[in-house]
Amino acid sequence: MSSKLHVLIPDGNSTWALTVLNCLTHNSDYDFFVLSNKKRTATKFSKHTSYYKYYKRASDNDWLDIISKEVVDHNISIIIPIAEDEIRFFINNSDRFPSSVKVIPLPEINSFETAINKHRLSGFLKQQNLPHPKYRYFDSLESFSNEEFALQFPVLIKPFHEKGGDGIVKFENQKKLDAYLNKHSDLNELFIQEYIEGYDIDCSVLCLNGEILTNTIQKGNLKGHNLFAPQLGFEFLKNDLVLDVVKQLMQALNWSGVAHIDLRYDTKTDDYKIIEINARFWGSVEGSQFAGINFPNLAIQLAMNNVIENTQYNEVEYLRLKGVLKSIKRKPSFLFKKNYLLNNSETKSFLNDPIPTCYRFIEWLGRRF
Repeated sequence: MSSKLHVLIPDGNSTWALTVLNCLTHNSDYDFFVLSNKKRTATKFSKHTSYYKYYKRASDNDWLDIISKEVVDHNISIIIPIAEDEIRFFINNSDRFPSSVKVIPLPEINSFETAINKHRLSGFLKQQNLPHPKYRYFDSLESFSNEEFALQFPVLIKPFHEKGGDGIVKFENQKKLDAYLNKHSDLNELFIQEYIEGYDIDCSVLCLNGEILTNTIQKGNLKGHNLFAPQLGFEFLKNDLVLDVVKQLMQALNWSGVAHIDLRYDTKTDDYKIIEINARFWGSVEGSQFAGINFPNLAIQLAMNNVIENTQYNEVEYLRLKGVLKSIKRKPSFLFKKNYLLNNSETKSFLNDPIPTCYRFIEWLGRRF
């Protein structure tokens, strides 16, 4: 029997599963078992996946039975849920699994639901007197029409169930906002937030009972496919003011587990405002690993009762694979920066295990054409 730790990823179909898997492969003591509600995903085709099983997701009770059986059949030691839906499931059900298996640290359900809901989070930040953009929530277009609109333009409309900046729309004045709403009369609720003049900066954390055990801070330097999409390139840096704000936030939430906090520097007030919490793993988690903090591995170590030292990270630049392609498109000679590509980007991960990314590309082509 293998002496390796058997790690179960229960949502191998999630957007961030492959990046988490890539981080975990830096620890040779793991074997990876992946479940998915899709027959084919990028993680299925990874050379690091020892076992992949498709299940059509049914009720929570059925899913509980399926995972419990997999835990017993494959001697699973640790479970690492990746995305929010699966994290919610394990917050609510982790005490119902066999005692032989552990789950990475997770927040309490009330803190989790507050973190992932823009309206609830904004109300919580206001209550805790933590810096955040001014906002208004309307439960219908009718209530929007009947209530006084006290925000200053420009403003953003943010959807409740999109990811990666999709669906966010910026309006410079009331006339443009009204014209948009007249065309989208099917909206059931509205979350409108003042636009902050400044720049984005993010903080990733691993916490236990409100205490940040380790973190990275990054500032984007290469934009994604739209103004609000995740950055494709960024630099890791130290910023005590950002870290102080995030420490207060995590303590107020009594947070356990990982989180990725989006903030924005406000040029008018010279402070950092909390924009959003991603209560899950995130797309640039490999960048954090490159900088010196392997969040998925540390989460597992914490769950296995190993001591997490106050690890430090390096101030370095990093490019996502899409950032590499964008940089080459802008300047073809960038292709010949071999050392940079291998040491400061996802290129090495791709070359080490290319089939999953190729599968993602083929899947993208299928959706587009």
